[in-house]
Parts: sequence; structure tokens; C-alpha cells
Amino acid sequence: MRHSIMKYGYKIVTELRIMDGIEGPLKLFCDNKLVVLYSNNNRRSTKSKHIDIKFLAVKERVQSGQVFIEYIGTNSMIADSLNKGLPPKVFHEHITHMGVMSFENIQD
Repeated sequence: MRHSIMKYGYKIVTELRIMDGIEGPLKLFCDNKLVVLYSNNNRRSTKSKHIDIKFLAVKERVQSGQVFIEYIGTNSMIADSLNKGLPPKVFHEHITHMGVMSFENIQD
């Protein structure tokens, strides 16, 4: 599924002409240190054999240079305000960075 999301991301950027295309690896930010460590690590162990095959596809994309996964703290993930309960201060900082405005603040 994540591979499909990455392909969809490339397609959106290209079709909406946000950019002429994506050059270099697609950079994904993740707030899970274990996922970042696993994705960027070339070793396999018996403890990692239970990992679902869809995550192995992401790891392959990282190793081939198509995707780059970087750790970013939860407080820096502005999209979290759309799907997580956050303290009011953090929530308002995130929606400000996204450009979301209160309906009362919109002028004709």
C-alpha cells in the first residue's frame, strides 16, 4: 500500500504540474525512529522476519535511492493536526504553517 501511495505522490506532482517532475529521491518524513532505522539499515535479522512484505518494498526503494526517509519529531509534523489530538499551542502553530484560517478571518 505504501508503495502505491509513493507512486500516487509522483503522479500527483507530475499531473498537477506542481513541479516538472521529481528529480532525485522522494523525501518522506517519519516520526517513528524505529521505522527510519529499519528502512535505512541494510542488515536483516531473525527478529525482523515478521515484518510485513509491504514494508520490505519501502526498504527496497530506500536502498535503490528512489526514496529517502528522514526522522522528524512529532512536534514538527504539521500534518499531525489533521489526524491527532494535539495541545492547543502546537495545533495552532501547525494550522498556521499550513495556511489554514478561521472562517471569520476570511475577507471577501
